Amino acid sequence: MGAAWSTLSPDDLLKYGLAALVAVLVVGFPGQIRRSLLRWFDDPAPHRTPSPPSRPGLNIGVRLKRLVRQTLLLVPADLAGFSKLGGDPEFPPDLEWPSGYERPPTFLAQIDLWALGQPQPIDWLPQKGRLYAFYDPDGHGCADVVRVLYSTEAPGPPVPPPANVKWRFPERRVTFKSCTSAPSLEWLNLDSSDVDFDEKTLQDLEKIANAPPPDDIQHRIGGYPNEIQDECMRLSCEHLARNLPDPVWVDEIPPAVDRASKTWRLLLQIDSDPELKMNFGDGGRLYVFVREMHARAGIFSKTVTLWQTY
Repeated sequence: MGAAWSTLSPDDLLKYGLAALVAVLVVGFPGQIRRSLLRWFDDPAPHRTPSPPSRPGLNIGVRLKRLVRQTLLLVPADLAGFSKLGGDPEFPPDLEWPSGYERPPTFLAQIDLWALGQPQPIDWLPQKGRLYAFYDPDGHGCADVVRVLYSTEAPGPPVPPPANVKWRFPERRVTFKSCTSAPSLEWLNLDSSDVDFDEKTLQDLEKIANAPPPDDIQHRIGGYPNEIQDECMRLSCEHLARNLPDPVWVDEIPPAVDRASKTWRLLLQIDSDPELKMNFGDGGRLYVFVREMHARAGIFSKTVTLWQTY
C-alpha cells in the first residue's frame, strides 16, 4: 500500500486527502457540528471571529502624540542679538543681495542657528552658521518666493537694500521661545469628517501642544505650520518641488510622492504683523519648508515656500 501511495502525484495526493477529510466530516460528526464545519470549509472568511471595531479618534490621538515636535517662536528680545525680523541684513563678506524676478527681493529675517540651540536644539538644523531670508512679492506661485542664504562666516555691518527694492520692513530683534507643536489633520492628509473624536479624545488632543492658538501672530521655526486654509502642505511642497499639478487636482497621490512629502520640515513661518508693516495678502502667512536631509547638510537653496491668506 505504501508503494502505491508513493506513485501518486502531488495533485492526486491533495485530491485524495481532501476526499478523506470530507468523508470524516460527513460520517464522524453529529449533524449540527458537521454542517457548521462544512460551511466553514466551504467559505471560512465569514465565520472568523470579527476584529474589534476601530476607534479612529483614539488612533489619531496616539499618532499625534508620537509626532509632536519642538517649535521656536520668534519673540521680541530684551537684549539685541543677531537674530531679527526686518531691517537690513548683516552680511558676511561671502554673501550679496540675491536677485529677484522683477526687482531685488525684500529682506525678511536673519537667524543665528547657534542661538536656536539654547537650551535645546532643533536636531535637523545645523548647530552653527546663520540664515538670511528674502521675500520676492513678484514670485508668488513659484517655489522660491522666499530665498534663503546660509553662511558660517562672521556677520558684517548692515547692508542697505538696492534702490529698487519694493519694501523695507521695520526692524525687530528677536529671541526664541520653545513650545511643542502637533500636526494638524490637514498635514496628515486626513478629513475631519472621517475621524470620530469623542469628547475625552478632543480634550486630550488640546493638551498635546503648548504653542499659542493658531489665530495669534506667530513667527516660528520648526514644528508644524499653522494653516489658515485646508491644505496638506507637505504634499503641496512635494508637488511644487517636482513641478507637478497642485495635489488638490490629483485623484490619487502615488505612494512614492507621499513618502517623499514626509521629509519636508517647517524652516520658517512668517506672519502678517502690523507693527512690522508685514501684510501677506489679507493677513496671510508665508511658510518656508526645507527637506530634512538638505537642512542637515547645510543646503538651503532648495527651499519651497507656500502662502496662505484669509
